[in-house]
Amino acid sequence: MVEQKIVKLTKPSRLHKVSIPAVLTIAGSDSSGGAGIEADLKTITAHQVYGLTCITALTAQNTQSVQSIVKTSKEQLQKTLESNFDDFIYGYDSSPLKAIKTGMLTKDSILVLEEYLPLIKRHDIKLIVDPVMISTSGTELFDKEAMSICVNTLIKESYLVTPNFIEAIALYRNKKSDYKEPKIESLEDFTNFVIDLQKALECENVLVKGGHIPWNKKTNKPFKGNINEEQEDLTVIDILYQHTTDSITIYESEFLFTKDTHGTGCTLSSSIASNVAKGLTLDQALPLSINYIHRGILSLEKKLGHGNGPLNHTVTPEVGVLAIIKPTVPAVTGHKTFFEFFKEHPKVKENWRKYTEHEFLHQLAENKLPFNRFLYFLKQDFYYLVNYAQVHALAASVAPNYQQTHSEALIIGEVVNEIEKHKSKLQKKYNIDYDKVDLDIELQPGKACLDYCDFLLEMGRKEDFLGIKVALAPCLHGYAESGINTLKYREHHKNSGNDFLNAVSVEESNIYDSWIADYTSEWYREAHGNGIDALETLLSGVLITTERLDELVEIFNKVTMLECNFWSEVVAPN
Repeated sequence: MVEQKIVKLTKPSRLHKVSIPAVLTIAGSDSSGGAGIEADLKTITAHQVYGLTCITALTAQNTQSVQSIVKTSKEQLQKTLESNFDDFIYGYDSSPLKAIKTGMLTKDSILVLEEYLPLIKRHDIKLIVDPVMISTSGTELFDKEAMSICVNTLIKESYLVTPNFIEAIALYRNKKSDYKEPKIESLEDFTNFVIDLQKALECENVLVKGGHIPWNKKTNKPFKGNINEEQEDLTVIDILYQHTTDSITIYESEFLFTKDTHGTGCTLSSSIASNVAKGLTLDQALPLSINYIHRGILSLEKKLGHGNGPLNHTVTPEVGVLAIIKPTVPAVTGHKTFFEFFKEHPKVKENWRKYTEHEFLHQLAENKLPFNRFLYFLKQDFYYLVNYAQVHALAASVAPNYQQTHSEALIIGEVVNEIEKHKSKLQKKYNIDYDKVDLDIELQPGKACLDYCDFLLEMGRKEDFLGIKVALAPCLHGYAESGINTLKYREHHKNSGNDFLNAVSVEESNIYDSWIADYTSEWYREAHGNGIDALETLLSGVLITTERLDELVEIFNKVTMLECNFWSEVVAPN
């Protein structure tokens, strides 16, 4: 008799719902998965964006060569685009489709897409054209006739064109009957070429990628000669020209010596399209997308394939632009400590006062807080502490040195001890069963707790070590100041001559005393002081831009407001 068992799955108790934009990729399929449609979808998904496809051709290829190409019929292309547009453009006040990126195009795919340009423009969908001409293995993917049609239709109407240097020259040659090979001997030559290219193509913006002409930092000229792993002082110069603002932005990054660049062009344009779909400007999107390529190259321990291998598309993209840009402006706070700078910042000061002088503290100090609400707070706090420990674990994973990793491990240990004591106390005293969360609605996180935990976890996954530590700071330091204020309120209330017990019993009042004692204790004051010193050491040890400091202020302020909301939900439940 066949053994049978039943596994019952629980319904997810905590889902943070999101609204995601969509990107349509119109490109060829790469059977090896490193470029084309496959790379596009991986990249779009990694950026937490929804991907749609229109496959222009099927290829039989791997990292070594392209064996065959079978083009998609014009009729099938029309049906594919119409089907996607019918579902993601028509019938919306604001279309979820925010960007379209193109890769390998055929003549038929260009002609079909051309018919939809008015619709795309009417719905403000950004068209990003990556003029894929030659595969990494050397196969020509774009015939001259298709290029001419593309230049005079799609590219002319595009939001951004992203050629590498070789593709840029081919495009320029196509538009200029009096074409002369550009001489790039200086950065000025390079920028002038990019500007001239935009004027010739008539697109809105153009990014010329400089991976094919590495720059010599010592001479500030293109490097000439054979490149090897020992080669030093090489950088990559990518240049963006934005016609609408008549501005040039030069992105300088370290040259990575590798032959495993299969699909990097497709991946970069898909990353840019995803960031644009999320509402980022090109000034924000491009450095993040370039960084994503570098992370994809550097994070792959063992190459894939026998030829020019692909990168790792599964890496998590950075989201903070300033965190990946080398600082040029030192931050000057004018305060005794960075902690004082944060809490006294004009954006934070009033919110910090509301937090550390909150009505919750007044009601608790004066025994006016109904005990069932305090019990609700303790249940919510248990859930919060579990997440708090997780965020410290995320901080440990990106700590700059082993001492910081060890420090985070010690903090996690202390938090876990606090969680266990918290849990044991509530189980024994109030018969709360943490194994039966579904039977006690208050053990499940309320909105304020969910919002707070979700934000901290988001910071833990997306921020660097400094950003995470700043996000965690308001909890530690706010409770220290709140404890002192609450003790002051309580002593005043005891000496006021009013009814001290108010709405609670003597036992419940003693529990309030115990809570206040915890956060005014010597050990907590010491933790508060150590935290201030640690933040000071961390911030003093790095050169940080004023813009990055503003980002950190926003994080500190956001968490401060979330702390306020946490207590507000206790004293004024919905």
